[in-house]
Amino acid sequence: MAQTATTTDCVYCGGHGYVQLLLGGSETCYGCQGTGSETEDDDEH
Repeated sequence: MAQTATTTDCVYCGGHGYVQLLLGGSETCYGCQGTGSETEDDDEH
């Protein structure tokens, strides 16, 4: 059984690696830890 990993833009920051705060400024994205992309493991069941 093969596993494949695909990378996509982070849904929280849109691939930027940071999120804009409502009161101003920015913060490292908590979804991707600043990388701008997510790794999704696709495993077949």
